[in-house]
Amino acid sequence: MKRILFCASRVSHILNFHLPYIQYFKENGYEVHIAVQGNTRHPLIDRCYDLAFTKNLFSAGNIKTIFSLKKIIQENHYEVICSNTTLAGTAVKAALMMIRRDKPYFVHISHGYMFSQHNGLKDSFILLCEKMTKSPVDELVVMNNEDYILARKYQLGKNLHYIYGMGLDAKRFDSNNREQRQHWRRKIGADDHTKILLCVGELSARKNQISVIEVFNRLCREHQNIMLVLAGDGADSEKCRLLAEKYELGGRIRFLGQQQDVNLIYRSCDLLVSASKMEGLPFNVMEALYCGLPAALSAVKGHVDLAEDGVNAVLFDANDRDDMFLKINEVLSDEALYGRLKSNASLDEKYLLDNVRPTLLAILDRDYRKDDIQKKERVHL
Repeated sequence: MKRILFCASRVSHILNFHLPYIQYFKENGYEVHIAVQGNTRHPLIDRCYDLAFTKNLFSAGNIKTIFSLKKIIQENHYEVICSNTTLAGTAVKAALMMIRRDKPYFVHISHGYMFSQHNGLKDSFILLCEKMTKSPVDELVVMNNEDYILARKYQLGKNLHYIYGMGLDAKRFDSNNREQRQHWRRKIGADDHTKILLCVGELSARKNQISVIEVFNRLCREHQNIMLVLAGDGADSEKCRLLAEKYELGGRIRFLGQQQDVNLIYRSCDLLVSASKMEGLPFNVMEALYCGLPAALSAVKGHVDLAEDGVNAVLFDANDRDDMFLKINEVLSDEALYGRLKSNASLDEKYLLDNVRPTLLAILDRDYRKDDIQKKERVHL
């Protein structure tokens, strides 16, 4: 039986983004394995390898994981390996570099490079790691314009593909009626006149919710009827809660924790806010725009691929809280501006799962063929 291995640093990544692709391989006779930190007994997954991944690339735990991956790959004789994100991708690439014969077909999906074109010391180090481990990469997949430029400039894989994310499943985002939205708003203590700012995603230093709370505290002095909702958990959860307590914002901030169904939340709020310092192609922005929710976003890669300043969003400097305050305050104060952003809040169909899935499957499976796949996105390096 043919086997495929999907690798990511967290099991949630596989469950959130890869099940439509795993389903295809299961239906076509593959045995599906995953290598992640965490465990799952999902019916589409035949075997789960629980490995340790830490943010320090050269930690003892990651070195051990690299050797574990090498053993797993050699024992299972995979037809295809698909790695995701910088950490897991580097581990798989390092493991494959130690295997001399019978290497599998290898696809790496970058969900956002952790370096930029500015090339500071940290960026240069991460880029060096990417360049040193690029040799096993048969197919490299990126999903925003800046990463495409970087991957092409530094030739980080044999073949380069630019896709429009992993695909948003439109079936998960049906419209809700007015009564459902009003009920949800009342449940969190908001009335019809409350302007609700929404943050969706992991609470972390990279996602920068601390800055959002700092700015929200200033906004509360200008606007009496606003609320901030944070949907997600993470390493900064306690910091965020303590900061809200410090500013006595308990009546104006709601911490919802991890949410499985965010559709009603998007459709019941007034403005998505993301101050993230780095992105790939963020699902929260795609989901919000699909649900007709305008956004206030940091002007970083991924965000600027999805949003246009003054059209469906306002953009600000992620490192400048004054700029963030001014831009969000303008949206809250200017009804004409908000109305324009709201009327333009939509997602191009090219980002939907039905359109992305055939393109990515054609990369993952060399036997997959579809006449409407546009080969012009393929670049030979």
